[in-house]
Amino acid sequence: MNKIGFRNVLAVSLVAAMGVLAACGGGTTGEGSKQTPSEEPTNTGSPEAAAQPEVYENGLPKDEKVTLKVGFFVGGYGRDWFDHAVESFTEKYPNVTFDITASPDLKNLLSTKISAGDDEDMFDLFNTAPPGGVVSLAEAGKLEEMGDLWDYPLPDVPGEKVRDRMLPGMYESTPLIDGKMYEFTTASSFGGLFFNKTLFEENGWNQNPKTWTEFESLLAEIKADGVIPITFPGLYPSYHAWAFGPAKMFELADMNGTADEFIGRYKTYGLPEFTSPEQLEMWNRIYELGKNGYFAEGLPALNHTQSQMQVIQGQAAMVSTGSHVENEMKEATPADFQWGYMAVPFRDSADQQLWIRSGTSNFNYIWAAKPELNKKWAKEFIVWTLTLENQQFAAEKSGALPMRKDLIEDPAKTANLSTSAQSILKYIGDNDAHTYKASRSVSISDPNLAQANKLLDENIVRFALGLQEPKPILEEAEELLKKALEAENK
Repeated sequence: MNKIGFRNVLAVSLVAAMGVLAACGGGTTGEGSKQTPSEEPTNTGSPEAAAQPEVYENGLPKDEKVTLKVGFFVGGYGRDWFDHAVESFTEKYPNVTFDITASPDLKNLLSTKISAGDDEDMFDLFNTAPPGGVVSLAEAGKLEEMGDLWDYPLPDVPGEKVRDRMLPGMYESTPLIDGKMYEFTTASSFGGLFFNKTLFEENGWNQNPKTWTEFESLLAEIKADGVIPITFPGLYPSYHAWAFGPAKMFELADMNGTADEFIGRYKTYGLPEFTSPEQLEMWNRIYELGKNGYFAEGLPALNHTQSQMQVIQGQAAMVSTGSHVENEMKEATPADFQWGYMAVPFRDSADQQLWIRSGTSNFNYIWAAKPELNKKWAKEFIVWTLTLENQQFAAEKSGALPMRKDLIEDPAKTANLSTSAQSILKYIGDNDAHTYKASRSVSISDPNLAQANKLLDENIVRFALGLQEPKPILEEAEELLKKALEAENK
């Protein structure tokens, strides 16, 4: 299987974060046709020339006012980076204005608007997927195809396309639905265990355990020193997957030489799913850690910020979360606090491949039923966020890992990244880690699947506290999935 090396990983992260900030200045003339930036046209003085509408270097008209309705999810990276990009974009293109609805609950708002079926009221552009994902929306023709953005010219690098400055592997990791791309990400993210570097150094704890055995030894040492080894928000149990989850199942499959086959099944809900050897092994390891008392006893009552505060306050050594943590917790973090990072090594030997959850952040979708001119300007804005200046701003001010390789390869620029970002990039390089974004290529609407996922979610904390053996729950979930697949195939 293709392994993404350190340079590729960096490229992927920088390209994703920076790409959104820098790309909107250059664009297309519509329907995927590319246009090379050129001098703005001038009238020759003839009546025919005077009648021609003035256009920008991207071919879009200057005199047609457009308002883009944007649904903006306010997450761990905040919205400063977005507002910064909007300000510079509207300064360059004053005929474009933005009507922004910003909310931490954008998913439910999207669900309501989609259910209402009012295309005019729907957002032109939004940056998070609605509940249930995007596969069914794409298959129904509700989303605009986005693959052409990779061939847009970069506004700040004349003569080069978006794909020319993105980190290697970013394009390849974009999910495909029926062979087409319906999202475009502007920042990357990574999951794992985040910790207080000073606390680790003061106690002499291993900051880079290479194998599962070394990892278990680290947890035992931390517990013996009177500190909770691992925490995560029990109120939002899916947070466990930032450090564990599919990436660890992929790692187990890779150890057995079956990663390609397993990932293929994962994407399509191929059986076995919940009772696959990889999933059983992952949950059994979490269960064993729980029986040893390595997770916080108060998990059921913790939300995400409370669990992260446990690390900041020294009550817990590590928290399962994503690379957004530093920006999300900046108001509660001492000025001299430094975030460290490690993945959970499921491997038995350092010679085996270490897998890390890679994600995308600030990914964007365009509603297909919008006017063509609105969709063209929405794509221009997405590309605008990929400019080096916008990528740098997002990386330094919001903690978003960039997508531009020319940013990540410049030591002077990476020195200004957040401590968490620097720790992640160093860790990936030191361990030659393989990053991968888990995604499904099919959707299942039958309620039995939702019931199976709900059953698992309700028991994650019980697994982590050593109170429930995983196998009976996973077997029950597998039967529900079988019913869902049978219903879908009728």
